[in-house]
Amino acid sequence: MPALRSDAEVRQEAVEALIRDVRVDASHVDVHVVNGVVTLRGRIPTPFERRVAEDIVRRIKGVRDLRNELQVAANAARSDAEIAADVRSALERYPGLEAQQIGVRVQNGVVTLTGVVGSYAERANAEAAAWQSTGIADVVNNLAIEPAMTRTDSEMASEVRIDLAHNLDLTRLKIEVEVQGGVVFLRGTVSSLDQKWQADEVAWWTTGVRDVINELNVEPPPSP
Repeated sequence: MPALRSDAEVRQEAVEALIRDVRVDASHVDVHVVNGVVTLRGRIPTPFERRVAEDIVRRIKGVRDLRNELQVAANAARSDAEIAADVRSALERYPGLEAQQIGVRVQNGVVTLTGVVGSYAERANAEAAAWQSTGIADVVNNLAIEPAMTRTDSEMASEVRIDLAHNLDLTRLKIEVEVQGGVVFLRGTVSSLDQKWQADEVAWWTTGVRDVINELNVEPPPSP
């Protein structure tokens, strides 16, 4: 049986992928890998590049989990109050968001969103709106979802299974789906971290879902 990829191989590919991608300045990024768990440390110029770096690495074969500890380099100095005002304004302008139900707290450039929204789409849109502001270091999305539409657990479970089956990267995987009180539980095994988060996205975009508990294990296939 061929051996799984070594930590050194995973690290080397991660480093090379970050260097190749023109969207990221990885000159101050350190990559550490232990038992397939990748940790990114160091400094990155912008929040956008921090997110891109994470997307690049989680697609690499052999990555079992990812910890993004990258710090965003200081932008033009702005006070937390200025950033908070910008974020609130962005939320108010964003179509379909009830900004008055979303709390905004900023500390050391880190924006935290709190409150309740009606769907995962609104939760994602609120985060996207917050990222539009300049000078932020990170966005922590603590918005809870209280769906306006009531659906049975069995209806949601059936829809998640169908959508997983229609996803070309996930269709052959044995993913168990259980829904309890609007909370989706995903169990089973996938071959990459990217597949794990694709399954997560499928579940979250199902109408009526309140939360997703992703218990999928990542077990990369042996190297050829």
